[in-house]
Amino acid sequence: MDTIRQRGSCSGAPRTDRLIRCTPSAPSPLLWIVAAAVTAAATAHAAPPRSEDPDWPCQQRLVPRLAAEAYWNRPLDTQRDWRTDPEIAELVRRLAPRRVTTEEGLAAISSFARTLSGDRAARLALVFRGLLEETDRERADLIERLKQIGRRQREIAELAGRLASELDAIAPDPVGEAAAKRIDLQQRYDFTARNFEEVQRTIRYACETPIGLDARLGAWARALQTALQP
Repeated sequence: MDTIRQRGSCSGAPRTDRLIRCTPSAPSPLLWIVAAAVTAAATAHAAPPRSEDPDWPCQQRLVPRLAAEAYWNRPLDTQRDWRTDPEIAELVRRLAPRRVTTEEGLAAISSFARTLSGDRAARLALVFRGLLEETDRERADLIERLKQIGRRQREIAELAGRLASELDAIAPDPVGEAAAKRIDLQQRYDFTARNFEEVQRTIRYACETPIGLDARLGAWARALQTALQP
């Protein structure tokens, strides 16, 4: 598609369509990325939202808090504080950080379960409560950071749309000050589009992290409940 030669036919095109077809520069995949974001923002009301929070940037549904019943199918003491048991507190402290793998946690849980004697069911349930609370805390921090990225990404997409509108307003073959303005706008637009793509890559990676924490907690909860069986 020749975006420059077709520019004269674009005066009546929708804003998001002009962003793709009528930007006065050579076609680039970045234009499609930014245009998709602007189109999504413009049509978001027509589809069921993934989240009530407009800053949530992930395709996955936002789950602000984890529910114990989603992982634990046994009685759970919610009164006793798991931090008052030094061994449990130490185990939870070691496993809670994001860098700890599922396999490392499973090994630590297995080792802990082998040393238990009295009050086994209650203490293993307390381990789960500690891991649930600390995982939730880690997730809450991640979610807030993702929302900050989402707000930034919306601002970048809106800026790209404004720059494209200004480019559209300049004649195809400007001279003098208009030509200088067009060059400046094009450079700003290209920089904004690259910035958008970089942030989008960060979002795709970061959105997987809460899912990983959820899956890790699920594996640990199953191991703890298996250890409860005679």
